[in-house]
Amino acid sequence: MNKHPRTDQLIPMEKGTERTKEISRMGNEKQKQLRAERKRMKDDLDILLKVSLKRGDVITSDDILSLDEADKANIPVQTAINIAMIKRALMGDVQAAQYLRDTVGEKPSDKVEVDQNLTVETWAKKHKVKL
Repeated sequence: MNKHPRTDQLIPMEKGTERTKEISRMGNEKQKQLRAERKRMKDDLDILLKVSLKRGDVITSDDILSLDEADKANIPVQTAINIAMIKRALMGDVQAAQYLRDTVGEKPSDKVEVDQNLTVETWAKKHKVKL
């Protein structure tokens, strides 16, 4: 008996048929469109993050001496976001602190080390299991 009753009427597709090729082509076109949309969004965001908050002369982050001064200054959007995240982290927001840590390149490694020399026998000895 099928676990999923609504899939009973599905017909498996044979590789190499015209219908399979057509579905594959449509999927590739859609992926291409999605990639182009993501690229446009990334490019737009890149530009908007460099725009200043107000009209006029923009103060660079090198010229900011305190967070209070930054609130009153005309700074780029990206700098304003970073300052907002710093303020949230100072108030105890752990996610903001993690964002800042990751942004400056201090993200902890996600690597997992595996001991490939492990055998059933050594595992059994270590865990005091009789085979």
